[in-house]
Amino acid sequence: MQTTVPTPGAPELRAAVTTGAPLRAGGSITRNPRNEGEPGFRVLGLLQVHGREPVVVTARRQQVVLALLLLNGNRVVPLEVLLDALWGAAPPATARAQVQTCVSALRRALAKAGLGERISARGSGYCLDLAPGELDLHAFEALVARGRAARRPEEARAAFREALALWRGEPLTGIDSGVVRAHQVRIAQRRVEVLEDCLDAELELGLHREVVGEISVLTEEYPLRERFVLQLMTALHRCGRRVEALAAYRAVRRRFVDELGLEPGAALRELHQDILAGSSEAPAAGWAPPRMLPARLPYFTGQERLLAGLRRGLTDDGPGAAVVTVLSGRGGVGKSAVAAEAAHRAAPAFPDGVLYARLADEDAAGVLARFLHALGVPATEIPDELDGRAALYRTVLAGRRVLTVLEDAANLSRVTPFVADARGCRLLVTTHARVAARPGVTVAELDVLDGAEGVELLSALVGEDRVSAELSDAVELVELCGGLPLAVTGAATHVAARPGRTLAQAVARLRAGDDRLGRLGAGVRDAVGRGLGELPPPARDLFARLALLPAGSWPGWSATALADLGPAEAADALEALVDARLVDVAGSRYRLPSLTRLLALELLAAQPLPARAAASRRLFGAWLHLADQARGVAVEGVARTPVPAGPGDPRTWYDREHTGLLAAVRQAADAGEPRYCAELALAVADLAGERGWYADWRESGETALRAVVPAGDRRAEAALERSLGELAVRESRFADAAGRITRALTAGEQAGGLSWDELVRQVLAGVGRARAVAADPVPLAPPSGVPSIGNRTASPRITLGRNQFDLAADRAQPEGAARSTGRAGHRRLPRPRPISWRRESDYPEEA
Repeated sequence: MQTTVPTPGAPELRAAVTTGAPLRAGGSITRNPRNEGEPGFRVLGLLQVHGREPVVVTARRQQVVLALLLLNGNRVVPLEVLLDALWGAAPPATARAQVQTCVSALRRALAKAGLGERISARGSGYCLDLAPGELDLHAFEALVARGRAARRPEEARAAFREALALWRGEPLTGIDSGVVRAHQVRIAQRRVEVLEDCLDAELELGLHREVVGEISVLTEEYPLRERFVLQLMTALHRCGRRVEALAAYRAVRRRFVDELGLEPGAALRELHQDILAGSSEAPAAGWAPPRMLPARLPYFTGQERLLAGLRRGLTDDGPGAAVVTVLSGRGGVGKSAVAAEAAHRAAPAFPDGVLYARLADEDAAGVLARFLHALGVPATEIPDELDGRAALYRTVLAGRRVLTVLEDAANLSRVTPFVADARGCRLLVTTHARVAARPGVTVAELDVLDGAEGVELLSALVGEDRVSAELSDAVELVELCGGLPLAVTGAATHVAARPGRTLAQAVARLRAGDDRLGRLGAGVRDAVGRGLGELPPPARDLFARLALLPAGSWPGWSATALADLGPAEAADALEALVDARLVDVAGSRYRLPSLTRLLALELLAAQPLPARAAASRRLFGAWLHLADQARGVAVEGVARTPVPAGPGDPRTWYDREHTGLLAAVRQAADAGEPRYCAELALAVADLAGERGWYADWRESGETALRAVVPAGDRRAEAALERSLGELAVRESRFADAAGRITRALTAGEQAGGLSWDELVRQVLAGVGRARAVAADPVPLAPPSGVPSIGNRTASPRITLGRNQFDLAADRAQPEGAARSTGRAGHRRLPRPRPISWRRESDYPEEA
């Protein structure tokens, strides 16, 4: 039993799946105060409960109820199951009341023994809460899982023997119930299986003399279990008792033929022939052929097309069939789970064995030694050096059909010693690295789950009923997890362990605060940031600064601006992030996965504020540099950042990049850069205005205006108000246009030194004419020399001050020099009486 459920692919999860231990469902649990290391609840023998004092349960009904609650610890036992266990198909009329009485008595007994409130009513059933290690059956399963996951036989033997030592007799001895007896049979069968595993480990350690007597007794008790007979023949042969080994085979063969009409299995027959032939060494263990795969995940969902393709590739014996299949993907995407499932599905096609190892935890030489030993090579014949072991491995595989699964290879060079020329052998590799397909190597990329697959996984972990009741919250929960199976499993584990928690609460929990990665589970942050620590400092710095970019895809030149490196060095840093799977490639653009972006934000917050601000200004300057090229103008103002990439076709540049440019306007406003914000907004006005994309124009202008007004930048305010005034004219919002142009004139005069007041007056006159045209459908010709407001090509100079504020000349003047009083050929006119500052709604004729 475990307090937290690991994620798919982790070794801890495989152990949890193998044990079948339930999740803790919550509730108030008081640990056994008598002995922390000894289970307080015991079912592997007589039913016993120990707290500060033993809990005496003698009544049959209480024994049956307590046994079923313990066997289903932390899971709800429906009332119908309890009724069936107590009375079968004919419960009395008072059955429900009697069960309630039993539960009440058990609660009092447990509380009196200092074990707290353990039994709770949930729905139409009852649940007994257990902490890790409190039930001897759970402790047994955890030790068995540890033994089966052990890499050395001595570790496996120690875990198995410790697990078997928990048994005190037949499980739940003396409890009279058909339902409980079914559990007794199942649990007893588990003990026999563990005995077989333990004896295999002891034979592998050369303890044949110590275990031969025990195996002899077991073969008498279980005469039809071939594995015990195989172990007995092996032990007898190694002890030099060849005749007795052959006699054991004859006895079991006679029993099989007489009672079943069958011959013994292939393993027994082969061992019999080896002994007859005088083989000096019988198989080191009874695990021939080896089956080393971890247990299958009971809740595996999705990826059916990929699994079908992997199975076909692994079992294909046709010409050109790939010997190596590589499953690649970022950390937490479920490579281990998919590889294990694919190997289990393909295993029947490999009768000579399935080998498994994690290269991240063990070197190639050690793995080869284990594989050779599992394939029957005595330890004394295994070479010491890597090349010798690899050569012997290839020799042993010749003529066999063996599937080898290697997890977590840093790169393909790590798996070279395991590639064999044997026609029937295949190698399945998982790796975090990007691998290119080549002759003999098939590469499959594993991506995150889509919405439907994520909800399916969530349903498998927390229950279909809970997900169906809150389907929209389930979809959002998967989105907050970025579709990463590891993260979805972490979130589902949190919900499953708390039956009273809704999916909506889980969504709110992930939204709250700034530590979503931490809330998803300890392993998610490590998986998302895997490989980051191995990158050079420039790549790590760039990764953090990529968080300054908005969510979604972005062009590669953004990295050049953010990194403050030369174009070649910035490109190398970006490619290093791509190779480390921290950045995804989306066509000709790039993107940060959602959870990876959260990690980048955490690292960005740790960078000095001046460095962050400088990176933001370089990014805004790069946008302006490209926008200037797209507009075909050279604007002086805030610093531009030259980038190697040009806008391409200027006519379509804004169509491709308008989302990023608008985001840069908002980002500049949030970053406290009003001058950059204003110039970016005016660039948007130019480019969006040419296309009639007035929503972009309005959003950017209003965003920038909100940034420059508090900053007191009257020049920028004048330019933005004038730009928004032109937009209002185009949209026939004449009252708004008049107000904005008037405010532009006022702000310009307050800024001082502006030389475009006459043109603004012309714009005001144009507003009046446009209003008259709106009231009278007969078009009026504009006065001579005044540009037409309705003609974009006749009045491009209305944009004066929008693109560049018309401030270049003012900036060029020495400090304190007299500013210009008007354009060449114009005299500065007195300011006309301002238009009323009424709101647009105050003009009834335009409503």
